[in-house]
This record gives sequence, structure tokens and C-alpha cells, in this order.
Amino acid sequence: MYQVFDLLNGARMTAPYAEACLANGVTAVHITLNNFHGINPVPDLRHSLNQLANYRKHLRSLSSQVMLVEEFADFERAKKANKLAIVMGYQNVPGVEHDLNLISLFKDLGVRVIQIAHNIRNLYGDGCAEQANAGLSSLGRELVSVLNELDIVIDLSHVGDQSGLDAIKYSKQPVAVTHANCFTVCPNARNKSDAVLDALKVNHGVLGITYLPPVVLMPGQKPAMADVVTHIKYAVDRIGYEHVGIGSDFIHDQPAERYQEFGRKPEVYGTWPWLYPINSMEEQQQMLSSLSGLGLDQSQIQTVAYDNFMRLFRTVMEH
Repeated sequence: MYQVFDLLNGARMTAPYAEACLANGVTAVHITLNNFHGINPVPDLRHSLNQLANYRKHLRSLSSQVMLVEEFADFERAKKANKLAIVMGYQNVPGVEHDLNLISLFKDLGVRVIQIAHNIRNLYGDGCAEQANAGLSSLGRELVSVLNELDIVIDLSHVGDQSGLDAIKYSKQPVAVTHANCFTVCPNARNKSDAVLDALKVNHGVLGITYLPPVVLMPGQKPAMADVVTHIKYAVDRIGYEHVGIGSDFIHDQPAERYQEFGRKPEVYGTWPWLYPINSMEEQQQMLSSLSGLGLDQSQIQTVAYDNFMRLFRTVMEH
């Protein structure tokens, strides 16, 4: 069984789900704070803090099954205690507006991943659904510097193409695309262009291949496991297996109303409900095993499933 560091898991985190993760090789997951009860693409400060307070309280109720990652050594501590390591992050900047100094408080409260923009334009840059594709603002460039200084992992999953290129250019640390696929394979706005993939390689960053149906195949098509593998193959061939990981974007046990925001952007998300091409952690292990068909040996598959994102987090958190 392959060990997995899932760089975006949106399933309802319960004791049974945490136990199921561990039983199926998933030892660490990144969760999204501003999506705890509903998708909020532009969270204000009060909402951001409330979601953080709610999730920290929730994790305390699961203390027998999970461990919050606040320093890199916590990954190993969680493993030794047979607990699921939880990394908390935001899929948009958490409501600090121009007061970037406030991000240090989120760092102190356990936040270890922050995305620059979620689909639409904010103060820092354009998201992937903005046709202008204007890239980062001057404040966005400052944000990159602040996140680097605070050892917070920068996420580019939902940012626009130019925003991603700009963030990679100005970041002194490796960046993550926690959950997106390859635009050349599936020309969805959420997916990453060859230019971004190439820059990610130079940056020593990692692309987390995701199972979300409309970014595996375009909305209206029904993807299969083989289609996910096609994205992995493309990324491995283009930037090397050392820069490819997994970000499932699983949403098991979540109510449909949580995803009302998705319905407003069918060009990105297709039509709810979705049928995932890899719909369980057991199937995830089957998919990983199938990567031997791409010419990857067991060690290389393990590098994709776990080691690449672990290396990135070590580099950022311990620099």
C-alpha cells in the first residue's frame, strides 16, 4: 500500500473518515478552512476567523484520531501516534485586505497554506475565471514575500495563468498547485498551462493531480480512472515525476448546499452532482498501482503519492 499526502481533501472530517484514511494509506491531508460550512470565494476577516475557530474546535473533538500540523516534525509525530496529520489552509487570502501583517496571526493559529485567489479577482491578483488574466497586483507581490517570510505554503490551484507565473517568479520558496490538472489535456480554466507547469519545475514546486470530474475532462463528459492517469502521464513526461503529487478534492459526506457557489460557474465546475472517476481511497490505491504502466517503479510512485509534497513542506516550513 502506498502512503499518501493528499494536498486537498474536502470530505467531512469525522473520526470514521480519519480512520478510513489511515486504513487506506492516507497519512496526511490539507483541508480548506474557508469552505468548512460553505464555499466562500472572498472571505472577510470575521468569516475567516470564525471558520478557523470552528475548525480548531472540531479538530479538538477528534484528538484521538487526528493531529494538527504546526511544525514539520508534526507529520512524523502524527505517524508514530497512528493519527491523521491535518494541514489547515485557505483557498483565498483570509480577509486581511491591505493589512498583510495580520497574516502572522493566522500563522500563529496554525494556518500553513494560503491560496492567492479563488477563481475571481481579489486585491492580490486574478483568479482563473477572470478573462483579463492580469496577473498579480503590487499588493499581490508583497503578499508573496510575506508568505515566504512566514514559511506558509503558497497555493496556486485556482489562480489565473499570469497570476501563477507571477507568483512563481517572485516566490523565493517552492509553491504548490494543491489540486489542479493539465490544461493541454483538459482545457478547463482551472487547469495549468504548459508555461505554468514548466515554471513550477524550475521553482521546485509540485502539481497535485485532482479527481474533480470537470477538470479531468471538460464539463459534460464522464471521466474514468484512465483519464486521471492521462493527466499524471502528461505532467510526469513534461516536468518529471519529482514535481507531481495528489490532491484528490474528495467531497464525501458533504451536503449539496455547501457547493451552491459552484453552480454559478458551470464553465469551470460543470453540473452538480459529480461522479468522481476515482471515488474512494481504495480506488486511489488502485490508481497509484496502475502507474507502473507509465514506467514508474514503486519508489517513484511513492514519491508521487507522498514524498514530493512532503519535500516541499519541509523546504518551506524549515527554511
